[in-house]
Amino acid sequence: MTQLTGVSENDADLRRVRAWVPLIGGSLLLSALSLTVVLLAPVIEPAFREWRLYLDVLVEDNLPTWWSTALLATAALGHALVGVAARAARAPGARCWYVSAAVLSVLSLDEQTQLHERSDALGRRLVTYDTYPFHWLIPGAVAGLAVVGALALLAVRVHGRTRWLLVSGVTVLLGCALGLELVQGFFMADGNENLGFALTYHAEELGENVGALLLLAAASSAVSMRQEDGEIAVRYSP
Repeated sequence: MTQLTGVSENDADLRRVRAWVPLIGGSLLLSALSLTVVLLAPVIEPAFREWRLYLDVLVEDNLPTWWSTALLATAALGHALVGVAARAARAPGARCWYVSAAVLSVLSLDEQTQLHERSDALGRRLVTYDTYPFHWLIPGAVAGLAVVGALALLAVRVHGRTRWLLVSGVTVLLGCALGLELVQGFFMADGNENLGFALTYHAEELGENVGALLLLAAASSAVSMRQEDGEIAVRYSP
């Protein structure tokens, strides 16, 4: 980021780092709280069952779900704003930022409304495996390829750190959302919902949040700001 008037470059870097602390810290804290209440479930239930459900990342419509939805929505907004800056700069491929923003918006919607799980019936028509619980992974994999394709259109039009963050973000996000969910399914199919299962789904949810943050960081890295004549000027520089 370009140095701001009256602010040293080191101070500007420190402020950028501090801006990420609540997002990273919140994701880690929620994951730790969830794992704690899950491991303590035999001790704290039934008295504190509702609190365990409110904090368990495996459960939908609770605090971790809201947090994950908000991260993806923030990343979508960031990509849309960078799209505006890219259009103003008449940069080639500026519309690709709008495409990635739309994709992240759908992912945010999916996180909140369990959209992917509603395709489970379609997966069962394609593959019959009665003991496996997550047939939605089959259409989910197709949707994942569409996500990769949309973000790849953007990745080939940016450079350096922005491209690295985009590729890393989509890899971590989909790798955890599909890969670790696949592993969880095998745990459940074997009736083995023990410590390994709990650690796997916590790693999945934390990984998805990290992926969303990397994609948000990609948008942040594509613009720089500086103060000019008392106003903040935004420059598109991926």
